[in-house]
Amino acid sequence: MQEKGIKQKLKDIYEKRYRLLLIIPIVLLAAAILQIGIQTVSTGDFINKDVSLKGGMTVTIPIEKQVDIAKMQAYLESQYPENDISVRYLSSGAEHKGVIVAVDLQVDDDENSDRFIQDLAALTDVNRKDFSIEFMGSSLGASFFRETFTAIIIAFLFMGAIVFMYFGDTLLHKLAVIGITIITAVLVYLDANIVVKSFAAIAMILLVLIYLKFSIPSFAVILAALSDIIITLAIVNMMGIKLSTAGIAAFLMLIGYSVDTDILLSTRVLKRKEGTVMDRIYSAMKTGLTMNITTIAALIVGLVLSQSEVISQIMTILLIGLFVDIINTWIQNVGILRIYLEKKR
Repeated sequence: MQEKGIKQKLKDIYEKRYRLLLIIPIVLLAAAILQIGIQTVSTGDFINKDVSLKGGMTVTIPIEKQVDIAKMQAYLESQYPENDISVRYLSSGAEHKGVIVAVDLQVDDDENSDRFIQDLAALTDVNRKDFSIEFMGSSLGASFFRETFTAIIIAFLFMGAIVFMYFGDTLLHKLAVIGITIITAVLVYLDANIVVKSFAAIAMILLVLIYLKFSIPSFAVILAALSDIIITLAIVNMMGIKLSTAGIAAFLMLIGYSVDTDILLSTRVLKRKEGTVMDRIYSAMKTGLTMNITTIAALIVGLVLSQSEVISQIMTILLIGLFVDIINTWIQNVGILRIYLEKKR
């Protein structure tokens, strides 16, 4: 009986206090933007990059005996306090095949690179001739990051255009959005100088204004997806995860996961006519949460069983993003849609 009373109270809060509940995603988004801003000011970068993004040396050491990688990393960090170092196992199933050490030493830093390799040989008792050494130049790492970041922005632009095509009101507005989106995507891709960047920024602002003026549901979907990316990024930063190119790709995948439930919600609420608005919201929630929970379960299993750091990073980012998406879809997007429908009536 008491359990039913609690459920009813929660239901009443969700249905009647939805404007107040919007404070939750707003506070989360504001806190995430603040964290990213502080990170940018303090480190010069809005994310924690690993060697694949900022350049450096990666050493693979074939060793089958058990190695305490925590102690190994602590020792290397004490010897090279100015460098960013990560140590991880190279595994095949449950069996360790070696150790991978990444450090942001550049290819032209011969003296420190040679000393670092000697230290690794002494720590692992493995002949340095058996090491596999790869260098990633800083310019190449920066290029990878720029390209993947550009891909995320362009994906967002076209995602927004497709959503507007479905929820927009007139053909003229839809054609205008498609045209401005294509121009903006080209400007973002060129990324030539400050003038081109300024025009790209103006075009993005124009798109946002069009979404706000002519299709609030489209704006709500885009805002939810953008909130998912920003909040997830802030959480990843606070966890101290060093993002690789695979991690950036995970954010690209997260856009698709985020939009799915938002489009499901908007379609059920706006396109269907049977039942009340809350009936349609609960119908969408039942389907959407089932999708989220099954995906989360699969990611957790994969995260537990995976021995690959790359796969683990992708799954961790997606897992965080899906939990964040539950809040942004079923509180933020629901609240915006209900306010929109009230004003429309």
